Amino acid sequence: MKIILLIARDSIRALLHQRLLVGLMLASLVMTIFFSFAMSRTRQNITSQYAVSDAQTNSPMFSKMSEDDRKKMNEAMEQGMTMIQGFFYAATSFGGSLVALWIFSTAVTSEIRRGTIRMTLSKPVSRGQYLLGKYLGGVVVMGGYAVIASLAVLLFSASSNVELSPVMKYAPWLMFCRQLMLGALAMLFSQFVHPIVGSILAFVAGNGIYSSANPLYYILPSYAPFNVFAQILQGNMMKGGDVLLLTLYALDFIILMLLLAGWRFHRKEVC
Repeated sequence: MKIILLIARDSIRALLHQRLLVGLMLASLVMTIFFSFAMSRTRQNITSQYAVSDAQTNSPMFSKMSEDDRKKMNEAMEQGMTMIQGFFYAATSFGGSLVALWIFSTAVTSEIRRGTIRMTLSKPVSRGQYLLGKYLGGVVVMGGYAVIASLAVLLFSASSNVELSPVMKYAPWLMFCRQLMLGALAMLFSQFVHPIVGSILAFVAGNGIYSSANPLYYILPSYAPFNVFAQILQGNMMKGGDVLLLTLYALDFIILMLLLAGWRFHRKEVC
């Protein structure tokens, strides 16, 4: 375990010194800030329009509205605010997915390409320990991104004066689980194909585009339940038990992908 932690520490240090990774994270942060500003302006426009309509209580149109119609208007307003939160989450999640795919798809292949893996494996380090250490290093970096995303959601809510939807409290954790699933699959694919191709395959390899009648539906991973934006669109209300089951599903999937990646890595020529 100590060896795995040492490899993870060195991996984190190397990742934080890579300009491309820092650039991706900064670009994701800028995209999140821009999207936050755009959504905030949209919310202000919706709120102002609603306030004007509500203030014109003497207008014939408003006087004809029943209590049920006014209630529906309030519900539509709340649904619109929830949708804005969902769009904000989608932007944050997409940026994190790009970062995760880049980290995990190049974690091992970049070392092989540069030849630095030879020095590490010449020491009493097994390939399994090396692979787990590299993955753990990526997990720590993505955990930091999830914390930043959580703070961004809270700041967005505070700056826009929007009450967070109940499902949004699970959003950072579900985003983190989904990105680790993407990372494990990208790490596996990168053992067979170029990292860019592996990243693309990992991103699109979900069963969301297939029906339950297609056998691929039961083979490919299911990313959709981790997408809070999709849950908001469908009107689903997640509970703690649902999040626990999704966490266990993600853990099982990650373990399986890492076992397959380790099997391939043990047979891969690196020296």
